[in-house]
Formats: sequence, C-alpha cells, structure tokens
Amino acid sequence: MRYRGMMLCCVLLFVGCPVSPVIADISHERVALSLSGQDCSSLRQTIAAELAQVPGVTHVNLDSVPDHALVDVVTGVVTPEELMAAVARRLAPNTQCQVEIMKSCISANPFPSDR
Repeated sequence: MRYRGMMLCCVLLFVGCPVSPVIADISHERVALSLSGQDCSSLRQTIAAELAQVPGVTHVNLDSVPDHALVDVVTGVVTPEELMAAVARRLAPNTQCQVEIMKSCISANPFPSDR
C-alpha cells in the first residue's frame, strides 16, 4: 500500500492520454498571386470571396501589396494552380483582370564550383 498514490497517478495518466486531444502541427505556406488589368481593382471583393471559399485557404490579404493577393493555405491541401483556377472561373470572359502565380526571383541552383 506504500505506492498506492503512485499507482493511482500512473492509472490516471494511462487513462487520460488516449482521451486527451492531440493538436497536430499543421504547416502553412503563402501563395502570392499577381492581379493585373484595369478591372482588377473593382473585383477585389469578388476575388477575395472566391479565394476564401477554396478548401485549405486560411487567410486572404489584398491590402498589403498593391495588385497582389497574398493567400495563406494549408500545405498540401490546395495548390497555387487551383487558387488561380478558382479566381479565373469566377471572372467573366471579357473581364480585363489577369491572375498569375508569382514565382520567386531567387534561384535555388547551387553556386558553380570553382575549378
């Protein structure tokens, strides 16, 4: 009976572990879309609403960078191409607003080796 308290703690710990919720570490990434054309400024709310409805999108920012949409997404749930296609589906064919995926201007190629 000496270790009764310790045994009770172990039992509570053993029983409580499977019941307690586990929070998974979900990684996010930011996708930058370029918005160009004379109709884009009047379609900002439409573009933001369309992007926000895409599964995996957690935040849409059209204010930080002029003529761009910054879209935070859950990694692996949605691709930049799917975001671009969602906006394109919403825009009328004669709309003068182009949406393009911004690519990084920094190359990931290794430095050339010295000879």
